[in-house]
This record gives sequence, C-alpha cells and structure tokens, in this order.
Amino acid sequence: MKSYLPYYFKRVGISLVIIAIVLSFSAGVNDIIAGWQDGRMTYQNNTNIRSVINIISQESEIILTWISLIVSFSGFLCYMFSKEKEEDEFIQKLRYISLAKSLFITWIIAAILFIINGDIKLEGFYILQFQLIVYVIVYNYYKKWKFAFDTNS
Repeated sequence: MKSYLPYYFKRVGISLVIIAIVLSFSAGVNDIIAGWQDGRMTYQNNTNIRSVINIISQESEIILTWISLIVSFSGFLCYMFSKEKEEDEFIQKLRYISLAKSLFITWIIAAILFIINGDIKLEGFYILQFQLIVYVIVYNYYKKWKFAFDTNS
C-alpha cells in the first residue's frame, strides 16, 4: 500500500472522523430522545406512553447519515494513505498485514452475524466503514504495541 499524502493528513483524517461521529449522532437525535422518553416514562408511570418529538425530519436524518458516512470514509482514507514520520519497508509490511487482517476479521464477524441472525441487513457501506475502523485499530496495534519493542527485526 503506497502512501500518497503528507504526514499532516493523519490529523486531517482524525478530524474528519470526529466530525463524522458528531454528524452521525445528530442524525440519530430523534432516536436518542425517543429512547430517553420511553425509559423515563416507563420508570415514572410504569406505562409505555410515547410522545413523538422530532428534532429533525426523516429526510434530514437520511441526508445527515449519508454525509457522515462520506466524511467518515474520507477521514479514514486520509489517515490510511498518509505517510508516517519515518516511512520504510517495515511500515509498508505493517500496512499490508493490517489490510489483510482487517478484511479477514470484518468478513468473519459479518458471517457470524449472518449466521446468528439471518434477518440482519448489513449494507456494503457499513461493512466498508467497519473494515476501515478495523484496519486503523490493527495497524496501530502492530505499530505501537506488537512491534514497538521488537529489536530483532
């Protein structure tokens, strides 16, 4: 995997992912409020009366969800294709290993979810986003923990 972007794009990528998380939470604000009200009403009155309060419309929720996915992809891709401070063959090897393991882990988890619950609907974009998240976790694990103190390499 070739690094095409300068090192400072790692920070740009992390910033984009944080923005995507905020957008994703704002897209689900109606569900958050409904869950809060259901829990509060059940606790106070022992009833299931639900008053519907919509902060954002259904169309805005869909648009914000797609925008958050696109911003998240952009952030993860900026992070993945950014150079390290010291780029060498070892870092390239870690990138390849992390990519292979992230693909393997993602599809194993997706297969397990399909076996456990056949009604689950995983869209390709969510699987791709999960692969990117797993890649970042595996890459940073290898870079910072597994091979950080390895002096034999």
